[in-house]
Amino acid sequence: MRGSFFAIFVSLDTIAMKKDVALVLSSGGPRGWAYIGAIEELVSRGYSITSVAGTSIGSLIGGIYAAGKLEEVKEWLFSLDAWKVFTLMDISISKNHLVKGDKVIGALKEIVPDVNIEDLKIPYRAVAADLYTGEEVVFDRGPLFDAIRASISIPSLFRPVKYGFRTLVDGGIVNTMPIDKAVRSGDDILVAFDVNDVDVESIRQTLIEEARQEQSREAAEEELNKETMNVINAVKHNHSLTFSEKLRLAKDQGMKVLSHKLHEEEPEPELFYEDNYYSILSRTFSIMNHALAKLAAERFRPEVLVKMPFDAYGEIGDYARAREISQAGRVLMREALDKYERDFSTSSK
Repeated sequence: MRGSFFAIFVSLDTIAMKKDVALVLSSGGPRGWAYIGAIEELVSRGYSITSVAGTSIGSLIGGIYAAGKLEEVKEWLFSLDAWKVFTLMDISISKNHLVKGDKVIGALKEIVPDVNIEDLKIPYRAVAADLYTGEEVVFDRGPLFDAIRASISIPSLFRPVKYGFRTLVDGGIVNTMPIDKAVRSGDDILVAFDVNDVDVESIRQTLIEEARQEQSREAAEEELNKETMNVINAVKHNHSLTFSEKLRLAKDQGMKVLSHKLHEEEPEPELFYEDNYYSILSRTFSIMNHALAKLAAERFRPEVLVKMPFDAYGEIGDYARAREISQAGRVLMREALDKYERDFSTSSK
């Protein structure tokens, strides 16, 4: 009887849902503010983050959390408007960058005193890339902000970081969602957040619909132009018309053209893409990051995989929308955890 009781106890302990989390955060520009809400959701549900690995914006938020200063940095980020974001960009037109990247790091250091990675309370890994060799460079020791600054160095936007004999740029070009760098305890679950997801079919249908609407507008414009030319020719060359008839034709067509112009609405693209430097750069990186993150997820199969579409937030102005993006991240994490817990409950019955 005693042996049976022990066996039942062991069995129940074995199937208990694990609450320790090895957290992995992908690169992804302003969408990375989603990690703030995601972390808050994990903690509020009793999960314990035992390690964090991140690339680019993922290394920033992950590092801030590991340093125990997420709440303070969150309050600062939530206070930023578009103008304050702009003032943090130390513009420096150079042959290899547009922004030095020193101001934002300096502002963060005023909130989070620099600390060595090996002195953090939980294991932390940040990924950067060697611009010349293409090698992955993993920071697991040394000053935290050295790791963050290297990992967020988007090529051609931020100034690359000199690190010994290396020149480092954003780690997203080699390992956008560094699942393989997560420090595992053997009794945890792997939770990965990818903010570079692509709904190909949805985007394709949006583009097709926008193209159809554009063709329709162009056809209507062309037809109106033909009518206008016919009126002009009639006024000029149709001698059977009286002056008052010509005047009425010209007036009626003019009113028609004016009405068309007044009621014509310039369509707003549903996708975030617009023809500017940052948007093209952001979208290019997001496409590449999506491919790398998808490969990582397929290879390592995290127990919880959270996804945010890369066209959800992508403009440079979205860095001033931290509160909104954080809340969106919390909702996505909540939905992913709900599914994980339901699936676990079903499988353990």
